[in-house]
Amino acid sequence: MKRLIFSLALITMLSGMAAFVTWKIVGPPDRTVECDPEDLPVHHVCLATVRSWQPAEILWVDARPREDWDQDGVAGSILVNDQENWDDLEGQFVMTIFGDGSGTRNKVVVYCNQAGCSSSTYVADRLRDRHGETLGFEVYVLHGGVKAFKAEAE
Repeated sequence: MKRLIFSLALITMLSGMAAFVTWKIVGPPDRTVECDPEDLPVHHVCLATVRSWQPAEILWVDARPREDWDQDGVAGSILVNDQENWDDLEGQFVMTIFGDGSGTRNKVVVYCNQAGCSSSTYVADRLRDRHGETLGFEVYVLHGGVKAFKAEAE
């Protein structure tokens, strides 16, 4: 039994040392979200592009579950997802986009947890189809989702 514990401790120590040396040589893991606007599907956008727009033009829409939105949603974002009552969330969306009467918010950016998350594409397509043209705003999906924000902060 002593030998087993000694072996496990030795393996753990050697693994830890190898991980530390690798970290020192290679550096921390790359958590960036690569985004080339030329390679994105239609209606998808890079965070760098969104950052070039006037903040007053943008309405952030979180397509994740409510718990995720409550935990780390973008400041000023609203929740519109496909897990809750769509009509209620859609009503809140319309009230928010035109609530102040200025009509300056003409770009809607929908995000979810990561690149390839289908809920943001679903929400964006539905908002675009139902309101985009008639109410005069553009709807985009943020490439990388919340991970793009986290990578930007690092």
